[in-house]
Amino acid sequence: MKKRLAAVLLGLSVITSALSGCGGSSGSSKDFPTKDLSAVCYYAAGGTTDTCVRSVINAIPKKDLSKNIIVSNVAGGSGLVGFNQFMNTEADGYTIGVYNCDMVLSYALGNTDVDSSKVIPLAMIEQDPYLLVVAKDAPYNTFEEFVKYCKENPGKVSIGDTGEGAVPHLVYTALNKKLGLDVTTVSYDSSANSVLAVVSGECMATVAAPGAAQGQLEADAVKAIASTGKKRLDSYPDVPTMAETFEELKDMNILSWITLAVREGAPDEAVTYLTKIFSEAAASEGYAETLKSFSFQAVPKMEHKDILSFVAEQQTYYESLIK
Repeated sequence: MKKRLAAVLLGLSVITSALSGCGGSSGSSKDFPTKDLSAVCYYAAGGTTDTCVRSVINAIPKKDLSKNIIVSNVAGGSGLVGFNQFMNTEADGYTIGVYNCDMVLSYALGNTDVDSSKVIPLAMIEQDPYLLVVAKDAPYNTFEEFVKYCKENPGKVSIGDTGEGAVPHLVYTALNKKLGLDVTTVSYDSSANSVLAVVSGECMATVAAPGAAQGQLEADAVKAIASTGKKRLDSYPDVPTMAETFEELKDMNILSWITLAVREGAPDEAVTYLTKIFSEAAASEGYAETLKSFSFQAVPKMEHKDILSFVAEQQTYYESLIK
């Protein structure tokens, strides 16, 4: 896993991407781009978002390459540090940002006043349930045993996350609200680092996207005991969902999801062009194989209106948990 991840990330801090193609209503796509673009990743290198952003850019056909997309990592504040930096850039289409589950949750929590109307989604590039990962030698092997242990040791189970404004923390909110669990959370700057914290013994468990946990799962350094979606992961069919395990959690469908986006007000030709480029890359066999290699599921094909509908549904669900 480490070798595969290194191969994907090596040399991708500056990624040449072909940006030629379709026209927009306010001008010809031949006018865009005329210079290099930048992509802001709001999390540390090696995590789910970083891996998916770099991989989908790399999936753009080399034959179309004309300009560079320079990826920068700006971690902190459950993604809000990088998101705020992105929102302070010019709305010219030359800066690509991420609009994901954490940003929607941050809005629901009141940590930002920027909602989905302030960005234009280009393409969905990842959508997966999370895994509840625990130490290899933990005194519980199933989700039921984990819940029992937490109830018998209130406040003593430490669980890693990527901050209170991040969606993994929402899982703990749900477990507290629905099952009465009292756990202590410890924040890290990426899901990959929260998994490493479980390996080192800094914390006892974490909720992480499949790709962030895969390497340590393959090394048998940790074990996955539950997932957070409505359906089991194809890559981990033996790991039950929390929803199927407890009646109180039957509605749980907490997902890691990532869209690429530009700021509201970006020129039509930039939006049309980038949507085409990234949608085709996200739907490509090459990107699907990359996702599979990291235990991610294939990305569902979603038009702009579908993404907006999905975001609205997720926000409603988040708000139902944090009320």
